This record gives sequence, C-alpha cells and structure tokens, in this order.
Amino acid sequence: MKRLTQSAVLVAATLLSLSSCNTRSLIYPGSEMQMPDAACGFPTNAIELPSEDGTSTLRGWFFNRGANTPLVVLFGGNAMNVGTMANLAAADPARSYLLMNYRGYGGSTGEPSQKDIVPDARYAIRYARAAMGNPSAQLYLAGFSLGSAVATHVAVTEQPAGIILICPFDNMKSVACNVVPFIPRLLPLDPWDSVRVAPQITCPVTIISANYDQVLPDGSTDKLIRAFRTPPTVHRFEADHNNIFSAAGFNQAFYQALPVTENCQFDF
Repeated sequence: MKRLTQSAVLVAATLLSLSSCNTRSLIYPGSEMQMPDAACGFPTNAIELPSEDGTSTLRGWFFNRGANTPLVVLFGGNAMNVGTMANLAAADPARSYLLMNYRGYGGSTGEPSQKDIVPDARYAIRYARAAMGNPSAQLYLAGFSLGSAVATHVAVTEQPAGIILICPFDNMKSVACNVVPFIPRLLPLDPWDSVRVAPQITCPVTIISANYDQVLPDGSTDKLIRAFRTPPTVHRFEADHNNIFSAAGFNQAFYQALPVTENCQFDF
C-alpha cells in the first residue's frame, strides 16, 4: 500500500509538472509561432534596447514625433509580435508610439515572465521619454489581450493619462482554464490578476471588447470593468478575439481614447 501511494504521488506530480509546462506555453508560446520582426515592416523605426538587468535584448519599434507629443505605448497579445500593431502608430503622425516585444517574443531575447515584463516596460518608457527629449511626456498605455494585463499593471506605477484595453480579461488562470478546462487552478502560473490592481488606477480607462470572444471566459471582461473605481468607457464590437482590429469602428474608438492634438486628422 505504501509503494502504491508513493507511485500515485509520483504520477500526480509528473502530470502536474507536465500540465504546468503546457499551460505556460499557452501563456508564452515560442517565437516560432510569431511573425518575425522583418515581416512587420517599418525598418527605419526598429530599435534595440538592452534590458535594464542586462540579461536580455528587447527589440521593437519607436515612432518618435518629438518632445511636444504624447507617448502611446502598445503591448501585444499572446503569440503575437507587437509589430503587427505598428499600423496604428504609422497612421497617427501626431503622437509618438513605442512598441517593444516581450522577452522571447519577436526579436527580443530571454524568457518571458510577469516579473520581467512589467519592469522591462517601465524601463522602455523611460528610454522613449528621454529619446523624445521630454522625461515627463504625457503617457498613454494600450494593450491587447495579454497586453491589456501588462498595461493595467504598468499603469499602477507610471500614472498614465489614460489606458486602452483591447479584449481584456480578469486574470490569467481563468483564461487558462477556459482554454484547457482540466488545468487545475493551483498551478503556479503568472497570475496577471488585473482585477486585483484595477482599483489602484485613477486615470480614464477605455475598454474595447469583442462580442464573440472565443478565447476569454464568459464574463471575464465584465469582471474587470466592475473592478475599476471609475466606470470605464466601453466599446463592444461584432467581432471575435482574433479579428477585433478589423472591426468596423475599431480605429475610431481607439484614436478617440487618445488626446486631441493639433495635427490629429483622421478620416473615420
């Protein structure tokens, strides 16, 4: 009986370990699943930045429109090269944009984790503001899916003028269990618990969600909406998780959440 119990514990531990690895790959898939940086275009805006801790190299794009422009930082989603969002930056010459791939994403080196992604983002923001010649440039954060959690967590300390969350969720474990229902909630995943930190955010929040989101659990976005101290502005589109950017009216909702500037002219 003792040997049987020990064997059962060993099998359970092995399955738990395998499940943990598989679940982690759902959150941070390998770079082979992502579009390469070169395919994203805008080579003249490509930048390379050593991480603050010196262990990785962060690569992305920086559209520097000068010291008097607001800085918009875009955070990408799961299995996504953030450069695929660069069209939003290229179409808006009135604002500066920063897009940096997480460690292990696109051309960035290293292993992604919540404990590194958040400080990397803060460091990249300081770099961009310094390069603009304005260390206190007005800041806006925007993130899609996983990037919505990054934007929410970064906003706690960076005090942006506003954040835009595209297909946001309440926490990572609820999403993982939605994708792979048998994954236990006790696995040691990066929590990305946006509901927990949302009450600390005081700036205006805009949420863009898909009515037919097949990735997020039912009610996940609504839980996050209720967690903010001030009710966010919410736009819901007839789209799913993967085609939200092409939904009619998306660009209008996105740009209208940013400050109006003198050179801001869009034909919606």
